[in-house]
This record gives sequence, structure tokens and C-alpha cells, in this order.
Amino acid sequence: MKFSKSLFEPFVGRAFRVHLDDAHILELRLADIGTQQISPLYESFTLNFDPPAGSPALPDGSYPMTADGFGPELIHISATHAGTPDPTAYYYEAVFNVLVE
Repeated sequence: MKFSKSLFEPFVGRAFRVHLDDAHILELRLADIGTQQISPLYESFTLNFDPPAGSPALPDGSYPMTADGFGPELIHISATHAGTPDPTAYYYEAVFNVLVE
């Protein structure tokens, strides 16, 4: 599957399921998609996911992810501080730099 910003746009606001193992799934909401132009050769975008309140942060890593109509696909996510005074406030981001064909 070729990842692109347009592939993920219909999923903004929807839940993605992160399959941690055979018995554990964490739901993350795709909050928004950020873009920036780093090179005309690449489509660069970031998926920003909100975790459930009070859930501990996952280690940075690649996880199988699904949503209704998507996946399973292996996506790398990293926990990022949300920029609030609350040290436990964070979100996840998945960064993509995809070669434009």
C-alpha cells in the first residue's frame, strides 16, 4: 500500500486500533494531519493521534494498526508531549516522507 495524505484524510476524527499483542488493543483517535514541504520530491505529512485519557504512553515503535476500512498496516508512532503544563499530556505522531512518483 502506498501511503499518502489523501489516503488518511477520510479517517480524521475516527478511531484507529493499535494491536499491541493478541490480547491487547489500544484505540487512538486520528486528531489531524499536519503537512510541510521539505522537498518537491516528497510528500511530507504527520498523523497526530489522541490517546485515551489516563493511558500510559507506549514506547516509540511500529505497531499493526487498523481502522474501519483500513489495514492492518504497520505504522511507526512516537509519543510527543502535548505542550501543556501537564507532564502526562501527550499525543502520538506518525511521520511520513513519501517519494512522489
